[in-house]
Amino acid sequence: MSILIIGGGEVGATLADRLSSESKDVVVIEASEERVRQLRETADIHVVHGSGSNPRALAEAGLDDAEMVIAVTDSDELNLVACLAASSQSVIPTKIARVRDPDLAEAVPAMFGDHPLDLTINPEEEAANAILKTLHVPGAVGVFEFADGRVQLVAFHVDGPCDAVGVVLHDLKPKLDFDFNLVAISRDGALLIPDGRSDVRIGDRVYVAGTPEALEKFAGVLEKKQRATRHIVISGGGGISYHLARLLEAEDVAPKIIEPDTLRCKFLVERLKRTVVLQGSGTDPELLREESIDTTDAFLALTRDEEDNILSALLAKRSGASEVMALVNKPSYSSLASAIGIDAIVSPNLAAVSAILHFIRKGKVVSVTTVGEEAAEALEVVALETSELVGKPLREVDLQDAVIGAVVRGDDVIIPSGEDVIEVGDHVVIFALRSAIPRLERQMMVQLRYF
Repeated sequence: MSILIIGGGEVGATLADRLSSESKDVVVIEASEERVRQLRETADIHVVHGSGSNPRALAEAGLDDAEMVIAVTDSDELNLVACLAASSQSVIPTKIARVRDPDLAEAVPAMFGDHPLDLTINPEEEAANAILKTLHVPGAVGVFEFADGRVQLVAFHVDGPCDAVGVVLHDLKPKLDFDFNLVAISRDGALLIPDGRSDVRIGDRVYVAGTPEALEKFAGVLEKKQRATRHIVISGGGGISYHLARLLEAEDVAPKIIEPDTLRCKFLVERLKRTVVLQGSGTDPELLREESIDTTDAFLALTRDEEDNILSALLAKRSGASEVMALVNKPSYSSLASAIGIDAIVSPNLAAVSAILHFIRKGKVVSVTTVGEEAAEALEVVALETSELVGKPLREVDLQDAVIGAVVRGDDVIIPSGEDVIEVGDHVVIFALRSAIPRLERQMMVQLRYF
């Protein structure tokens, strides 16, 4: 059984690379000859040249043996037609399509009738939600939510001296009067799963799991100041900016959007109620000065041009903006952006990949989030009776390159120690490096005694 990906662009290629590295059988259909050549040279996957809506290309890609079809081309219409064509020719257990147009997404259930799509993805909307969550937590560079928001995994950058620096984790947790779990440290380009002997250093990016209240306190330990994020400037008026502006307006915030295209400005003015739309460029220093960028709480560079986003975010930061974020999909650019002082990276492609992985991971998986420029995943899983994680102290569970960040049992959030025991039905939040995922999937599924 294989996973058939239609569209070998950035989302399709990222997903194919992720799955092939886990020894999954992946086939990609791609219409561009140049892109087909690139994929064949850089990835260990089978690539078919053709259209995902073409019956011959689908047959050549092994549609009859596919357990999942994922259509992620740049065309909403092609994605939907491809899934319809696949459904008409074979019984496909899972069908996923990327659909950006909200009106088209609403029409999808009627189009597919008795054989509905399992998931429609709007990467721009997913990214807008991720940005809003990050803006809500002081000093956060990434916020991921689990168990209906009762558990968060928050990434913080350790900027300077504070009560956590130089303290090993075995001593840090008793020193503080709240429960948290520091599940990973990004240091010198590597993502590490810490133990009790690990310490926190200036320059680290730390990933911390806990309740929202506890993580607000942890932000205080790192001397991240509470801020009222009211003055927000967005460079670029694309889909992410539009969805984010609507979310901000619902919170009684009136952002400013800078967009060079006249027709797009007109669209935004007609669709948004309180947002101020300015025609211009986010890389124009004079325009930024006119809009008092030095008093801006957050500057968000969200155009389609990643180089422009990095440049405008850096310009805003040096002009006095309190926090800057940039839309960057290329992993190499993400590392560069972080190194030169951009506070947080927005990646619609990783948001789409995270949503899709939810359907691919084995076990009863509630959600999956890609973390740390694809280096790790955070998963929320329901503990099954057959799982190797259930029924014994966590210190006896052989978790390699993975750590349990939190357990939700009924109304209680538990930050577990080695003595805690996971029970059937618990919602377990797990942070795992990519290398640990195949083994973790087996542990989540079935204990050896069930064979």
